[in-house]
Amino acid sequence: MHQLSNLETEVKYRQEKSTKPNTKDNETNIISKQEDHSGDAGNKQDDHYKKKLSPIRYKLRSLLLPLIRYETDLLFNLQTLLRNPIFDFYFAWTANLASHTFYVLMLPPANWFGGSKLARDLVHVLGLGIYFTGFLKDYFCLPRPRSPPLHRITMSSYTTQEYGFPSSHSANATAVTLVVLTSIINIKDAFNSTTYYSLIIGLSIYYISLIFGRLYCGMHGFLDILVGSSVGVLVFLFRHYLGEWWDDLILGHGMTFGIIAITSVFLFLIHIYSEPVDDCPCFDDSVAFVGVLMGLDFSHLIARSTKYFYNIDNYGDYYRVPFNVESGLIILGLRFIIGVTLVVIWKTISKPIIFTILPPIYKFVGVYLPRKNYISTAFTNQTTRNIRSTSISNDVSQIGNINNFIKGVSDRQKLDNIGPSSDIDYYEMIDYNRKNDLSNNVDPDKYNFKSGVFKYRYDVEIIGRLIVYAGVAFTAIWGFYFVSNYLQI
Repeated sequence: MHQLSNLETEVKYRQEKSTKPNTKDNETNIISKQEDHSGDAGNKQDDHYKKKLSPIRYKLRSLLLPLIRYETDLLFNLQTLLRNPIFDFYFAWTANLASHTFYVLMLPPANWFGGSKLARDLVHVLGLGIYFTGFLKDYFCLPRPRSPPLHRITMSSYTTQEYGFPSSHSANATAVTLVVLTSIINIKDAFNSTTYYSLIIGLSIYYISLIFGRLYCGMHGFLDILVGSSVGVLVFLFRHYLGEWWDDLILGHGMTFGIIAITSVFLFLIHIYSEPVDDCPCFDDSVAFVGVLMGLDFSHLIARSTKYFYNIDNYGDYYRVPFNVESGLIILGLRFIIGVTLVVIWKTISKPIIFTILPPIYKFVGVYLPRKNYISTAFTNQTTRNIRSTSISNDVSQIGNINNFIKGVSDRQKLDNIGPSSDIDYYEMIDYNRKNDLSNNVDPDKYNFKSGVFKYRYDVEIIGRLIVYAGVAFTAIWGFYFVSNYLQI
């Protein structure tokens, strides 16, 4: 257990580092010159949540918080017992296999190589899983496990900025595993026994590594894992048993009805999304994935309404983009390169254009989408240029950002952190030491530093982000269809 004297040394050290220019340790430099507390998600004093949460949300949070706290010692004992460099490396790396960026990179190719049904199922369970776990995170406002005493072993500082309950990694891993497992079982006759059982074993290793890895890495507790996995099971069951019914409902009644249905359903989900008390990126991720879902549904609505590459005789793979499995490696490689290039081009050019066009419209029409921690674009005095610059920079940490993944790989030596490796950890450490070392009689206000995680955000970013990520799905399907058809590959 760390003593408060150690806390004083740690905070002093980080204060000194924050004043040095060109520091190479940006990920662990938590003391900011900004005068706010936007970064301490889930770790402020109890009165903060009592005042800002509704009575029912506060009551539920109060009931669950002791369970989250109780798990600290259990997780610490588990981590202490098993800790070694090989496991550190393995679980830090395998965590990337359930990250948002990984799925954004791996899902589009399924459409390019004849797997539209699998891609549609995976996008829906992932999108809904991210939405509902994010909704619950921001509803309950519960922190991650304490650090210290736990070490945080992660290649992504972004995920540490979120609330902890429930685990979105667990929801992702569970839903993806069930979808892929079902697909393997459905085509069991296409494999010999060795291949079939090898796939099952490989899928089992994938799932166990991700679930247990969240505990080992100190990122989640048992309750986080249980509820997150339950969300994954529920969204899988919905997609597995009601997916075709849902698709027929929103896509099978013509273009006009489909546009209204898709827009209404997904904007309603954004509208009812729970407001967090602290500044947490869960909402941004949920909006991005809702955008992907909208883009996917609009793409398939157009295909179904116009009969472009929509074929009911494709054994359930109705939206299959034309693809010849015997094309050869060169053609396969070209299809992949073209698909990736189109998506990159869209993400590169869309954000500057969208955030140049939307702010003046917001100001002219007087659009105001009230959202905690978002500034009204319609009523701000900031210029369109400033709003555009801020909005684009705020999307840098969002899903699918390759630079952040590469940076995480290059900074692997810093993946093991204890103490305040982020603003959240900083307040977590203060609270832990206050309760476990009261004999020191240290003034709590002495450690009441103010810091922040995010820049200012404007409400125009919500719609802008929806358009950007809807465009990613649309480009990966329709953009790819037209280009590959034109090039005859």
